[in-house]
Amino acid sequence: MSEPRFDAEPGWLLSCFFLLFAVPSLWQLVTSGRPTELIAAGLAGFAVYAVLYVVAASRMWRLRLRWKLVFTAFLLALPTALVVLLGLTSSWTFVYGLSLVAIMLPTGLAFAVGLPTLTALAVLITVNLGVDFLFSDWVMLAAVFAATWFMGRLIRANYALATAQEEIARLAAAQERARLAEELREDLGRSLAAITAKAGSVCVELERGDTPVANVREVEDLAREAVTQVRATVSGYRTASLAAEVVGARAALEAAGITADLPTAVDRVAPAYREAFAYALRDGVTAVLRRASGATRCEVRLGESWLEVRDNGTACVPVADSGGVDSGLVERVAGIGGRIDTGPCAEGGFRLRVAVPS
Repeated sequence: MSEPRFDAEPGWLLSCFFLLFAVPSLWQLVTSGRPTELIAAGLAGFAVYAVLYVVAASRMWRLRLRWKLVFTAFLLALPTALVVLLGLTSSWTFVYGLSLVAIMLPTGLAFAVGLPTLTALAVLITVNLGVDFLFSDWVMLAAVFAATWFMGRLIRANYALATAQEEIARLAAAQERARLAEELREDLGRSLAAITAKAGSVCVELERGDTPVANVREVEDLAREAVTQVRATVSGYRTASLAAEVVGARAALEAAGITADLPTAVDRVAPAYREAFAYALRDGVTAVLRRASGATRCEVRLGESWLEVRDNGTACVPVADSGGVDSGLVERVAGIGGRIDTGPCAEGGFRLRVAVPS
């Protein structure tokens, strides 16, 4: 599991706050009547220990494992020295080192370091100070070690959850961009193919010296339709309508000079299949417009659970530019349990058929 990434300031502030709990014990040391040199040495040693604790607490999420182990060695060596210097009554100082060990080290290493330390302290306290101290200072140390270990696991789990949520959001954004790209390709493909064909006829008329006002108007209308489609797609309000696709296909085919033999109604198609059939019709007609096959006629036939698009051109190119049926159409047809068949017709031309087995 990757380590969380936090600013140093929260760790610095929290560690300084926790050090305030040591003030009463340090005051007891100052007023204990011990030799001044011993008190000074104890205070100096705890000051070094406190600085090391603050530095480690503010940097522990950024450190590599080997540096964490170095800090662990010093965080346990300094309270050990204080216990040797001041006696087992100062074993409470281990609380800071053990708490950081429990949080910053992986679980296995944390227990490999923490449990032997707690065990050694329990034995020393029981032998030298009695069971009463074992159930006061030592229990406090064990409880803090366990609590901070759970806190460290919780921090890592929350960080992993936040990272996963960010990844999900990133993937969702990428999926939405892919969807928009696919929708734009589908929406613009037919319109641009029709505009290209109509613009070609305009050029022919201009070369003959004619004034192709009507054809220019048709190009303008097709361009406006393409703009409308793009705006609807980007805004997320566009849904494929089979009836609308039939109307659009007729306009695009006629603009390209291809005779359109299309159904006048789509009521016979089962409602559950109409959206997928709309995309299939769009792809089929776009392929007829794009394919340099010399097609002069395009037929569309509909049934309750099938759709067929065929032309009378030269069947030398597959439906999709990439050499097969578009993957987006395949997914949509598969979503309704259908299948796609493409290939040349027996009488010539090319055929796209989408059917849902009954």
